Amino acid sequence: MNGTRTSVQKAISLSACVALLGIAAASARSATQGQVRRSAPPWLSLFGTAVKPDGTIYVVGSKALLLTSTDHGKTWIQQAVKERPGSVLFQDRDLYSIRFSPDGTAGWIVGEEGTILYSNNGGKTWTKQQSGTTKNLFKVAVVDPQTAAAVGADGTLLHTTDAGAHWQSAKSPKMITLFDVAFTDKNTGWAAGEFSTILASKDGGQTWTVATGGNTGDFTIGPFFTLTFDGPQHAVAAGLAGELSVTDDGGKTWKAAKLPDQVGTYVLAADPSSKKLWGGGTGGKMFVRNPGGQWQQAPQSTFHDVTDMAFLGNQGVAVGLNGTILLTQNAGEQWQVVQ
Repeated sequence: MNGTRTSVQKAISLSACVALLGIAAASARSATQGQVRRSAPPWLSLFGTAVKPDGTIYVVGSKALLLTSTDHGKTWIQQAVKERPGSVLFQDRDLYSIRFSPDGTAGWIVGEEGTILYSNNGGKTWTKQQSGTTKNLFKVAVVDPQTAAAVGADGTLLHTTDAGAHWQSAKSPKMITLFDVAFTDKNTGWAAGEFSTILASKDGGQTWTVATGGNTGDFTIGPFFTLTFDGPQHAVAAGLAGELSVTDDGGKTWKAAKLPDQVGTYVLAADPSSKKLWGGGTGGKMFVRNPGGQWQQAPQSTFHDVTDMAFLGNQGVAVGLNGTILLTQNAGEQWQVVQ
């Protein structure tokens, strides 16, 4: 049973999906420190993105890749973050998620084999922090410059209240891989993962309970890859085959819903300025839910999987496999591929 469960985990994890697409075959090619580019290297995959309050775009990806743009994506600075001792050639762990505090001063990156990187100067420099785990960390959520949480493989749940000087682990009620985490305030957190499971915390991530899902005995139940709150009471989780779970009462109850197409969804992201909710996933398909609550498919700009999205005002960025970067300057009315 354990062997079967492990193989299923690998089959549905985002990192395994990337491996199946052959991205690992390009492992010998590493990022060049400080190189100016017009686009992302197509042989590397992008997993996470964030936009700071000053409009600076950050992207992380395979082989310790970090891309930054201060001119709305016209040019990019490519570097390999130092996530282990040695020269730039030794920096090869995949980085899955990047998030900043609301004021943009503190930032965290999480990734492969328990990697956590921290910046206290708005992303100018990054230092490694001790996570206490070697499990892959798939997503980080940042509440304020002192408070953050991360989730990952095999029920990994971490949180810090001292800017990462100490990362504390919490026990998961289900030994499942967790793909996303979100906090609506310092105390209230949510995590999404395998078997359409959503976990809840009311004490800042110290303890977690199952809010919905969690039937680990039924391998026909797909995972939730992403979860986001676009209001204090309303949230959506998404996973395989266009499956959604929605709450309108702050997570007390969750109801099943569907996207217009049965595709895997890796990211949900709220656009506060337009009050729209965006989803992206398999084959580059993107969906948008308008303020009235209806979902519709957005015009397709890429055929590569979309893995993360971020918005600031009318500016938006979406990233994905094979160096995919999509930009919008008009709240998603049009998306342009960075080439």
